[in-house]
Amino acid sequence: MAKIRRGWAVAAVAAVGLLAAAGCSDSKSAEADKVVAIGVISPQVAGLTDFGQGILHSVELAVAEANASGAVPGWTLKVVALDDSSNGEIGTAAAAKMVANEQVVAVVGPYNSGVSAAMLPTLEAGNLALVNGSNTLTSLTLGDSMASPKRQFSNYVRLVGADDKQGKFLAEVALARGFKKAAVVSETKAVSKDLADIFAGAFEAGGGTVAVRTVVPDAATDLSAFVAEAVAAGPDVVFIGGEYPVAAALRKQAAAAGLNVTLMGGDGIKDDALIAQAGAAAEGVLASSVGLPIAKFPKGAEFQAAYDKAGFPHPSSAYGPYAYDAANLIIGLLPGLLKEAGTPLAARSALVAALLGATYEGVTGKVAFDEFGDTKYPVFTLYVVKDGAWTVVD
Repeated sequence: MAKIRRGWAVAAVAAVGLLAAAGCSDSKSAEADKVVAIGVISPQVAGLTDFGQGILHSVELAVAEANASGAVPGWTLKVVALDDSSNGEIGTAAAAKMVANEQVVAVVGPYNSGVSAAMLPTLEAGNLALVNGSNTLTSLTLGDSMASPKRQFSNYVRLVGADDKQGKFLAEVALARGFKKAAVVSETKAVSKDLADIFAGAFEAGGGTVAVRTVVPDAATDLSAFVAEAVAAGPDVVFIGGEYPVAAALRKQAAAAGLNVTLMGGDGIKDDALIAQAGAAAEGVLASSVGLPIAKFPKGAEFQAAYDKAGFPHPSSAYGPYAYDAANLIIGLLPGLLKEAGTPLAARSALVAALLGATYEGVTGKVAFDEFGDTKYPVFTLYVVKDGAWTVVD
């Protein structure tokens, strides 16, 4: 088992120096260190950019700190960032570019589970590891049969808990709050429908009733048909499997129709953008998120201080600490792998093979994986919008 003991924050590095180090690719120093790159694929131009930018900047921070501390002797690290716009086709094209870039040794990202599902065959064929800190679609690791789980991709591991656990967590929360009748809606994409299906099944298994179950197009803005059906059914809770733009539209339309019951959802809706888009109607929304609030992570305060000092133009989001740990997991493996392989391209397959046995103590706590590539330490936190801000529910 490979245990990674790389030193942590280099918080004293100036912001300008951090960003320069993260993006460096052409060393003009006398030593002219060799270059190894960590790829980042995330929604940076379009799609769920609030999440995508935080993922990118967190990897940039990890790489800058590694360069400043000389974590990979004889090598300069850089970040190769490509946009996926939360779109599988764009993500797959980005994956092909990563495979073709011989400096890239592994990839962190993307935010969206559907984008990972689309690009993973391309990355796997190129022996490129995908180390993820945001995907929750259960089938990415276990396949479609929970009765007979089978690892799907040899090059994929994730640091966050999947929806088979998150959906049950949310159903337990709903039942504990005394909710008895739910109206459930989801976007069409697999990760959204998966979460909603798991929630609905667990809610019913716990004694609740699902009075409405509807699937709407991805990124839908008109939820009036579902709202009308829900009003007629009279639920005491509405559950959405989807992302914050659709949840914000749903909340506003439900309030306008007099459907003033609690709205619940998963990590995809837990973003400040939901509050900004839904306005006063966001009050009382419940959402889970992967992991813990940044202040409760073992090294969360240090990470946040370093991130703020670097002056990035976007917040890290809930997924930044996981992306940071994903990058550091990769970085910690590189000295030995590059010494043995000689080049990033030659080290790819060895890195893939090393991941399942790797362990790391990071910002988010213990990092380790089971035989399917899932984290051994899934954690979820419940939040509520209170006085216009997300607040932890104790």
